Amino acid sequence: MIRFIRPCCARRLAVWGCLLLCVLLSYAPRQKKVYERQRDAVDSLLISRYDSIYTYPADMEQRFRAAQKGVTDSVAYYKLELFSGYCLFLQGYVDSALRMNTRVESYCRAHVHNKALEAQCWNHRFAMLQALSQRDSAIACLHRAYDALMLSDDRSELENVCINLADQYRQKGELASASRYYRRALWLVDSLGSERIRFSIYTGLAQVYADLHNFPQAHHYFDMAERNPEPRLDYENYIFFNSRGNCYYFEEKYPEALASFKQAYAVCRRFNQPSFDALIEANIGEVFTLMGRDDSAHYYLDKAYTYFENDPTTGEEVMFYLNSLQAALALNENKLDRVNYYLSKPYDPLKIGPLYMYLHNKRFMEYYARKGDFTRAYHYRMAVEQYDDSMRNLRHANNIAEIDYRYRQDTTLLKRDVMIANGRAQLSAQHNTLVLVLSLLVIFILGAALAIVHIRRKNEREYGRQLALVARLRMENVKNRISPHYVFNVLNTVMPVFKQYPDLSHLLKLFIQVLRGNLSASDQIAVTLADEVELVKNYVTLRRETNPNVPRTEWEIDPAVPMQTQIPSMSIQIPVENALKYAFGSEPSADTCLLVHITVAGQGVLIGIRDNGCGYDPGRNDNSERGTGNGLKMLFRTVELLNGKNTEPMKFSISNLSAQGGQGTLVSLYVPFNYQFKL
Repeated sequence: MIRFIRPCCARRLAVWGCLLLCVLLSYAPRQKKVYERQRDAVDSLLISRYDSIYTYPADMEQRFRAAQKGVTDSVAYYKLELFSGYCLFLQGYVDSALRMNTRVESYCRAHVHNKALEAQCWNHRFAMLQALSQRDSAIACLHRAYDALMLSDDRSELENVCINLADQYRQKGELASASRYYRRALWLVDSLGSERIRFSIYTGLAQVYADLHNFPQAHHYFDMAERNPEPRLDYENYIFFNSRGNCYYFEEKYPEALASFKQAYAVCRRFNQPSFDALIEANIGEVFTLMGRDDSAHYYLDKAYTYFENDPTTGEEVMFYLNSLQAALALNENKLDRVNYYLSKPYDPLKIGPLYMYLHNKRFMEYYARKGDFTRAYHYRMAVEQYDDSMRNLRHANNIAEIDYRYRQDTTLLKRDVMIANGRAQLSAQHNTLVLVLSLLVIFILGAALAIVHIRRKNEREYGRQLALVARLRMENVKNRISPHYVFNVLNTVMPVFKQYPDLSHLLKLFIQVLRGNLSASDQIAVTLADEVELVKNYVTLRRETNPNVPRTEWEIDPAVPMQTQIPSMSIQIPVENALKYAFGSEPSADTCLLVHITVAGQGVLIGIRDNGCGYDPGRNDNSERGTGNGLKMLFRTVELLNGKNTEPMKFSISNLSAQGGQGTLVSLYVPFNYQFKL
């Protein structure tokens, strides 16, 4: 049955319907305002307590949990959830923090319009993954945060994400990328006319230039950061002082580095973050080690080592670094067993940075040098040089890339482009200025190129002259030996005839050995110490067999000398031969003696050839028919030419002991272990 509504009831229903509609229409704006007030209150709370998050993370977690209870807006609620999880992370509860972060991310995926909150979520997860040494995953999180902010109306955190990206690329050694993101953050600040976070950007750029070893530019940005008037957090001060300490460390200004690290230590002691304390303690301990203050170094290094050794989240690279620092301190104290203990701990080379590997190999080299194991010391020296060359080349490439980017993307150029677009009247003046600058730059480049070509050609001419001189002296030395090829072939032909005369056969065999060794040495720049000693001993024996009045020759060779060490060919033979020819006259007395002394000196081999004859007089034998004097000239020129190709020089000298109150002549030759015989 259909019931008809009476007119009075219909009017009442219409009135109630209008009232309900008005209530609903007025409720939505009021509710929206409530949500906005809650979001503003949460943002104010986070901004006012941001520094306390690092100082008192447990207290702030409780504060955020309490604030969540009165929040009805989902965005405000999950933002508090996100920062509560970050406080758990700072307390060391990484797994719980990651679970809470994942919950916030799930909410953002379900509500795609909350891109700003999603960006904060990825930014926090980056910090957690970074602490777990998952750097590539951490960088991926930052890029996702960057992409989310580019899709958001609220880009207030974009500068912070750029700074974090820059810092991660700096830690990876990709300094050009680090500079690019720091300058992008600076451009964002400039374009918005804001003074926010300039301190962090300047500090980051200073770190980049310190890593590039461009120390004047690094200190320029450190000074700009220090003069920046914006208020800064304790955490930012901690980063600043620690970074400046690292810069002074790279400059080897250890007192200044120590002062900066102590300032960072005083700041981070206000945090409730033992890992920050331990990191600075390790830096302070390393500086004390380098300054030779071993007691202070022990105090700080032992504290840092104890903390990181017992922290399950400590990465392998951190423990490798601390083991290397303990080994350096043990080297200062000459406790070689402890050095070997710390340096021999197992590690994965793929997880260790090149700087730490360089220091590790350098300490191993010094350890084996002190142990007297020069073969292993030489092996680690080669490794040290390889890492040093690699880091230098990488730093050079990064410098070039950074300069190129700075030229193309510097904020002043961006500002000038904007001014050109907005003010066409200034185009002519700017164009003329640009042409002038480019012209001067081209002129400078052409001048530099011409100077480089001129210097290179001059060096090539000098090198050719030296090489021709050495070749001529070698040829003269070979000719002076009466064509060994010819004599050697003739003697091999008549050798069978002499076999029936044992005495003559022995002398002839010895003579052939001397000729063979002499001929081989004359064709080489360098020979092994063992080959040179054998050649000279054969020569001395041959002279004594043919002339009993030859002075006696004594050999003193240190057992620690590596006999495979390369030395210039004929560098012992020529001084010995000259001594036997000229030092003792035609009839030497019974007490005449020639001493050949070979030992290890520092990082090389020291060869001394000393006689007690009449002393060295360069002009005495100019008219002698027994020699030309070209042998010593050849040695001097060879050493001079080779030293031009080596950083650590070879040393060759002749001393007249008779002129110094003694008797005889001393010829000295010092050859470093790592000497390169390449022309």
